[in-house]
Amino acid sequence: MKKKKWTKKGNVFIFPGTSEELVRKGREALEKKDYDQAVLHLQEALQYPLNEEDDVKMALLLALYESGQYDQALSLCKDMLNEGVGEYVDVLDVYILILMQQKQYEEIYATLSALIEEKQLPEEKRENFEQLLLLSKKMKESPPVEEKSLFAGSESLRERTIILMELVNQNIRPYKKELERLLKDPQTHPFVQTLILNVLKEHGVEQPTEVRKFYFHKQVVPAVLKDAFESDYFQEVIRRLEEQLGQTNPVLLEQARECVKRHFFLLYPFDPEGVSSESWAEASLLLVQSYYEDGWLNEEKLPKEISRSLALIKELDEISSPIM
Repeated sequence: MKKKKWTKKGNVFIFPGTSEELVRKGREALEKKDYDQAVLHLQEALQYPLNEEDDVKMALLLALYESGQYDQALSLCKDMLNEGVGEYVDVLDVYILILMQQKQYEEIYATLSALIEEKQLPEEKRENFEQLLLLSKKMKESPPVEEKSLFAGSESLRERTIILMELVNQNIRPYKKELERLLKDPQTHPFVQTLILNVLKEHGVEQPTEVRKFYFHKQVVPAVLKDAFESDYFQEVIRRLEEQLGQTNPVLLEQARECVKRHFFLLYPFDPEGVSSESWAEASLLLVQSYYEDGWLNEEKLPKEISRSLALIKELDEISSPIM
């Protein structure tokens, strides 16, 4: 029987397979969009010798970016670019994206100018980077924007709604930082966050923007976002309700449809995770039916997936009822 080879790190012997297990956990967390855990596992894995170090560093870079740890992500990008680790253009893409997010236009211009001048970019990427070069030049030469405060903090939800609706036809540059801050603050009312995204979308904002809402978190480009009711998940939920009620109870169908629209407006730009559209449709229908039969809904007997859907739907319903 072949003996396992132990690895020594300092004065500590490392159990065989430790690094591989950390990499596996890190990638699994990355797939589940649990980016903070992915960062922890992958950073620890890189403390040990790895055959796939390049791939692990690229995975860590994506996890750092998605978790909003931009300073660490930039530092890792620079190391990878200098050491030739990973696919150069892929790392450069992330590097420029983070610099754009951080509004470091001088650095973008200096980096891309040198690469284009030295003809170090593949032809298929050249046009894209040339456009980014022009944009960074324009932004770094633009006069600084005088920031203004959009909200005093004492406004009601209705007042904030009116202010944001009026902002669609105004210059948003003085308020952009405040809007971005509200989007990544999970304490901001989700209805307000959706309105902010719609404002940024209407103004064609192409810079990546961080959104934290409920337990969801991701980077979005407002200009390319679908509308709130255009997601495949939403359309599938509506289709299932129409199949079930279209011919038998059109009044209940309309109520269920409006209920689903309220909830998805609050969730936007996210879709429910871990539950099927069928379970969401069924849970939505059960909630609407319970309005008419108080105490009729017996949640203990529901399948787990429908029960999970119903729990989030109830939370959304409590938020949406006074304002929609």
